[in-house]
Amino acid sequence: MMVNRGMGGDGLDHPTRRRIYRHLLMLPGDHFRSIARLLKLGHGTVIHHIEVLTRAGLIASESANGRVRYYPKGVDSESERNQLFTKHWNYRDLRLRILFVLRRTGGGRPGEIARLLGISRQLVGYHLARLKEMGLVDWEKGRYRARTGGETH
Repeated sequence: MMVNRGMGGDGLDHPTRRRIYRHLLMLPGDHFRSIARLLKLGHGTVIHHIEVLTRAGLIASESANGRVRYYPKGVDSESERNQLFTKHWNYRDLRLRILFVLRRTGGGRPGEIARLLGISRQLVGYHLARLKEMGLVDWEKGRYRARTGGETH
């Protein structure tokens, strides 16, 4: 007798899929490793259930900056909320890239960082200002530099 797992039902007929789907309703755009870690599930388990949810049309994926992010598509999801989280993840990833450049180069001006990342100077300037507000970068002698873990201001 063959068992056809993952087929039939509405995609939410398994408790693990319901957990993953509810998690994505709360945190749209979460990525694979985070889902596995936060829900304390094995990678194979998450892969299987995400595939079933995708085939059922309940979630969609989007690749950006080396990560695949998952968003709910069902009746309970909110398109505007998904768009806001997409913007959040893009900003977060961009800020991490800016911090990485600052750490690798020892610091720089917005125009230099923009050229290295292939984005506009204005966008870099905006994110550097937010990173400064968060206490993650300093402005010294006309250059931004990433703060190290032990620095206090």
